[in-house]
Amino acid sequence: MHSSRPSSRLTFPEAEARLPWLATLLEMYALSDRGVAEAIRRQEVLGRRLACGPGCAACCRCHLDIPVYPLELTGIYWYVLEETQGPQRVALQENLAAYRQGEACPFLLDDTCGIHPMRPMACRNFNVFGRPCAEGEDAFHSRRGDVLDPPRESQRAALERMLVAHGVRPKAARRARVRSGQVHVLAQVLQKVDWRRLAARMEGGQGSGPGPEDPGATGI
Repeated sequence: MHSSRPSSRLTFPEAEARLPWLATLLEMYALSDRGVAEAIRRQEVLGRRLACGPGCAACCRCHLDIPVYPLELTGIYWYVLEETQGPQRVALQENLAAYRQGEACPFLLDDTCGIHPMRPMACRNFNVFGRPCAEGEDAFHSRRGDVLDPPRESQRAALERMLVAHGVRPKAARRARVRSGQVHVLAQVLQKVDWRRLAARMEGGQGSGPGPEDPGATGI
């Protein structure tokens, strides 16, 4: 079970007690989410209307270059293997086993995100104002002015927090890696991940373990 509170991060107490990296990931997402929420609020005060909402999944179908970091991949593996069940789990396994690069996001289930609590930061940051995206439209390229610019400092703070899981302990070192852009060498494209490996683990009933790789083992 998980819980959430206003202006607080999502929590999975039992899993966090077992998996030290999970708390770091959830703190990373909380920092990012708070920055995005504040940026949206400021735009709404100016009279702009957020177009994104339940059932809107255009970006999940057309975005083919969503960056995902190792810690995020570990979180996705954990969530799918340990937190999904029933029809949702069956549908996810089928999607992952059949996924081919260039298709809609394998976690898209009936126009909703099957891993919403663990969706990557890039997905959390993508918000569009004005009219909803047309089918196949990538608003980032077609009308960049309608796409939210998340506060740079909150996003940097989130990435700095992520680097704790990679063993980068001095705060100054984490800040330098984020400010220089060096942190982005860790990312890969979500659509290029071999999701069949995760589908196989679901079928085998394996636990989450360290995920696709131990985030602390990836040096930068």
